[in-house]
Amino acid sequence: MTDLNGNIVDKLPGVKELFEKPPELRKRRTRYDIYKQIDASYYGYRDDEDGMLERLEGPAEDAMRREAAEEWRRLHEVRREARKGVKSGEVAEVSAVAREMLREEEEVVEKERQREKEEEKEKREFIVHVPLPDEKEIERRVLEKKKMELLNKYVSEGLMEEQTEAKDMLNIQR
Repeated sequence: MTDLNGNIVDKLPGVKELFEKPPELRKRRTRYDIYKQIDASYYGYRDDEDGMLERLEGPAEDAMRREAAEEWRRLHEVRREARKGVKSGEVAEVSAVAREMLREEEEVVEKERQREKEEEKEKREFIVHVPLPDEKEIERRVLEKKKMELLNKYVSEGLMEEQTEAKDMLNIQR
């Protein structure tokens, strides 16, 4: 841009800033814009695509499957023995293996119950190591504190000293 004489106006101090457009303010993203960006990977559905989780969790998963299969086999064996021993109309008796398994499980459950009871007992147990004042003592202390605040506010130091001397002479303790 030039002025009437043909000089470039933009080179004058402050003119360039007048013609520049102000930078656009960044718009805040709306919730809609934010949610629009969310896909399955955000929720972790694609975590196992790279194979890293499979390598990390594979051994633990195999161990859990073995334990579950072993538990199923034991229960299946107990059921099969129970079916063998029972004819229609008879009362079923538990075999020695089944009794032992049940006894072991009962012991585990009993130990767990004992542990939970002990934990509960420890939580409930609260010992006060410092004697706590009762309600009357607390009220007395609050009243005493308020009295002292009022005396300090309205009574001079000289008058306070005279009052304490008089109490000492009369042997009044308060």
